[in-house]
Amino acid sequence: MNSLYVFIMFILPCFFGGLGAVLRCAMTKKISAAHKSEVPVATLFINCVASFAIGVMSNVFMVAAAICGVRFAYLMILGFLGGFSTFSTAIFEGVDLIQRKRIKDGVFLLFAELIVPFFAASVGYIVSQILLLYVI
Repeated sequence: MNSLYVFIMFILPCFFGGLGAVLRCAMTKKISAAHKSEVPVATLFINCVASFAIGVMSNVFMVAAAICGVRFAYLMILGFLGGFSTFSTAIFEGVDLIQRKRIKDGVFLLFAELIVPFFAASVGYIVSQILLLYVI
């Protein structure tokens, strides 16, 4: 196997995934400290930010690919946003609330985690599409 291939396909996504996870951890602590809530909103906020970024990147990807190269841009974006978003934690938090007999909060969080990030990705896509039309 070519060592450059191994670096691009395996090492870079892990590196950028680690950066995303570190940023997620730092943001979770800051949001949780600033916003005392019965419902864990930090994960929802972070997933919305990551989803918005995915929507934007789906439009801007070709520009990034032209600058950095297709593989590098794809793996950088995939790794970072994969590490940054945390949908498994979101589902765990919703189920945990339900198991602790906080049914209303748990169901709200589960539905919010399924709907709001999708909406954020759509908004990111539309906003970036409008901005790209003005730039190009």
